Formats: sequence, C-alpha cells, structure tokens
Amino acid sequence: MVEHPKFPETIPALQGSWAKVGAAVGLEPAGVLFFQRIFAIAPEALALFSFKDEPSLYDAPKFREHAIKVMKTVDVAVGMLTDVANLLPVLEGLGEKHKYYGILPPHYDVVGQALLETLALGLGDEFTPALKAAWAEIYGVIATTMIKGAKYNEKSDEEYYKGYAKPADAKGEELTKKSMVSAMDWFMNPTPQSRPLPVEF
Repeated sequence: MVEHPKFPETIPALQGSWAKVGAAVGLEPAGVLFFQRIFAIAPEALALFSFKDEPSLYDAPKFREHAIKVMKTVDVAVGMLTDVANLLPVLEGLGEKHKYYGILPPHYDVVGQALLETLALGLGDEFTPALKAAWAEIYGVIATTMIKGAKYNEKSDEEYYKGYAKPADAKGEELTKKSMVSAMDWFMNPTPQSRPLPVEF
C-alpha cells in the first residue's frame, strides 16, 4: 500500500488545489457541479432542500444562491486549515445547524464522495492519488467534527436552542432559524459590506 503525506503536511497541496478549482471552474459552477454529483449519487437527498420543487433546478436562483454559499463555506474552511483550533468549533456549529435541517450521519458520506468527484472533474490529471488521499483525509476530519457537533440523539429541543425555551409557534421558530443563519454569516462574511441585511422582526 502506497503511503501518502498526512495532514498538516498536505495543507499547501489542499489549499493550492482548491485555488486551482476556483480559478479554472469558478465557485458557482463548482457548486452546481457539486450538487449535481450529490443528486446523482443520492437522488432522495433533493427532498432535504427548499429548492426541491423548482422546475429548472440548476438554473433556479434559489439553488444557485445555495450552491455558491456552500462553496464559500468550503473556501473559508480550506483557508483556515492553518488555524485548526478555531476551525473545529465552527465545524461543530455547522454540524449542529445541519442536524436541525434533517442531515443525518450517512449524508456525510454522500457529500464526501460528491466533493472528491467535483475536485476530480475540476482538476483533471492534477487530481493525483496523493491529492485524492489528502482530500479524503481532511474531509474525514471535517465530517467527523460536524457529526460530533450535531450530538445525534443526545440533545433536547431546549438544549438545541442554547438554553432558551423552544419557540411556541411557527413564526417564532422561523425567526430563530433566521437569527442562527445570521449569526453564522457574521463568521462567514468578515466585512460589513458582504453581510446580509439584518433579520426583520
């Protein structure tokens, strides 16, 4: 069995290859390709998304907005590989958030396969066995950390809402969801100009 370099030795290769995908393909097209691979591997996964009923799925603005947001999240995570101590809590928070949207541990395997296939399509011959092994290793850490953050079957609704009472009605729950998304955007969008407008109550 061939031994490949391990993290953190692979950080330059991971960051360099991700930058090449962004330059060659672009983050939005890469995001579309990524979701195409997800839905090819697991068609039933489409039911988890709000854009599931769009007639022209891959051209729908709601879908494309989500695709680019996911790729920006990956971009931030790849950029933080040199700062693992701060990256891990963020990944745990993302795992907790995605649990709330219906994501289960087996879904992470589908996402991992789709990511590797997207990288292979974006990089072509440059996606060597060593680079594939590096990406598989780091994705394994990301998935494990997010699953850890979700704490499946361990949290009550009250604990999920950070000690606050569970919203009493659908409107309250909707506002809670929006506030959680806004809180994550403060991390994802470091400059005020790139942040979304405040949630309207």
